[in-house]
Amino acid sequence: MNRILHSRLPERFADIVPPLVIEIALGVAIPGILAIARYSLVPFTQDRAPYALVFVGVAGAAVLAGWRSGLLALFVGQALAWFLIASPGTGWMEDGPRLAALALSTVAQSLMLLIVALYQREIDRAVTQQNAQVQLLDRALKEIDHRTGNNYQTVLALVLAQAHRSTEKPVKDALQQVADRIRAIASASKKLAMSAENLQEVRAGEHLRELCDEISRGLARPGIEVECDFADVSLDAEKTICISILVNELVTNALKHAFPDEREGFIKVSLHPSNGHLELRVEDNGVGVKANSATRGTGLGVRLVETFTRQLRAQHAVSPANHGTRHLIRIPRAA
Repeated sequence: MNRILHSRLPERFADIVPPLVIEIALGVAIPGILAIARYSLVPFTQDRAPYALVFVGVAGAAVLAGWRSGLLALFVGQALAWFLIASPGTGWMEDGPRLAALALSTVAQSLMLLIVALYQREIDRAVTQQNAQVQLLDRALKEIDHRTGNNYQTVLALVLAQAHRSTEKPVKDALQQVADRIRAIASASKKLAMSAENLQEVRAGEHLRELCDEISRGLARPGIEVECDFADVSLDAEKTICISILVNELVTNALKHAFPDEREGFIKVSLHPSNGHLELRVEDNGVGVKANSATRGTGLGVRLVETFTRQLRAQHAVSPANHGTRHLIRIPRAA
């Protein structure tokens, strides 16, 4: 109801037609059409309730074009009803009751128009306040995203500095892996901020495609192809982050460990809805792993996959595929 009372045509078509023209056109056209409709009923109703449809015209013009259009519709509608339907006589005594009915209906229509105008004013005020709050929230979210990005970069710089100072290769490699994961999470957060359609949902398919492209550009070497196939689904931000980390971990591990000795191959990544679930598949034709093993790589990678799989309340299965490995993660949509 509030949306109907706020969606006025002069504002909507202001770029095409001057608002005043629309107000006048509706203020004349609506009561004119209704007067013709009422006149066609004269054989059945005679001159009873001659101003009934004028109420409808006044309300319709006010809702569609504002109170000025409603006021014009009031005068035009009353005049047409008076001359076409009320059938005024030739003397004051004869026209007295009709004039009283005209005056009474005019006062009633004026009060109705006043109520509609006041309600529209309150709606306009509420919409203005709501828009101001949304803009303030949007600025606050952008500031939070900016500061979060800076924090990621600060932590990343500290980890890389520590890795550079370390003289032990295992420690250096472990810190580099931590840096890679921080970089992936930072990238995911940045993409989520840009791809969110609203505060509740994120266009996950578009985000995951960009994530795979970044991983491929950063880690893939010639001869290894990363194929992405993501359905255009919208998910909440928390679930999208979890899936992003799973994709990052599984694809990164496949690129690092599935193709040793300059071996060539492919990695296929997909996310599609299926029977109330989302099926995330990461498949390669590399050297393969044992069935039911969570993932290749370090213990950190295994723990990350297990942690975010549990957080999504998902089922994770690993099986041989194309002489390589297939990871299938079934994620409940309602999780």
